[in-house]
Amino acid sequence: MDQPELLDMGDGSLEDVHKSLRDLERINRYLGGVAAITAHLYPRLQREHGTINLVDIGTGSAETPRVITRWAARRGMSLHLYALDFSARHLDLAPQSAHVHLIQGDALNLPFAPDSVDYYLSSLFIHHLPPDNVIALLRDTYARALRGIIMSDLVRGTLPLLGFKLIQPVFARSYITRYDGEVSVKRAYTPSELRDMAHQAGISNARVHLHPLFRMTLVADKC
Repeated sequence: MDQPELLDMGDGSLEDVHKSLRDLERINRYLGGVAAITAHLYPRLQREHGTINLVDIGTGSAETPRVITRWAARRGMSLHLYALDFSARHLDLAPQSAHVHLIQGDALNLPFAPDSVDYYLSSLFIHHLPPDNVIALLRDTYARALRGIIMSDLVRGTLPLLGFKLIQPVFARSYITRYDGEVSVKRAYTPSELRDMAHQAGISNARVHLHPLFRMTLVADKC
């Protein structure tokens, strides 16, 4: 399915978009989106020394970066976290944080030099891309990263779609979220598809981990 999402098309007023981004923050916070990233990222960060550079691709309102930087600050870690999104209005609506650097940019033309970023992250972004672009993104980020990539997304299927319909009254208050959520599940990939795309990108050590509430995370370490 290649039906576009309303947020991708720039639909809705600023207030509509703000409501939808808040919905997505609640969904990620309480329904496993943030945890699907941090379960793999935090143990890796705890093994590192010195300043760590992270990039969150397709960041939306930068909720995941803010969670990560708060976690790191409580442990005295030094992080530089760059939150990248193609949509200027998403970034304009993101709460300001002294520890998160907001950057408007294209995921397929990243504005970062090779070996300048330790980990590339993404959450709920891969399903926005067709397979060829997913392969290009995985190949490019893995080649550029010093340490590796950690990318999480939805799992396509009938049960995830039914699950989203059930949680709509509480978590999908915006008409944009209700529409885009269903489209997202239908556009998402399966674990085997994501694994195959990573292998096509030349990442032979990629692993796809399943998480509760129909999430999966691709992890590929370089060292």
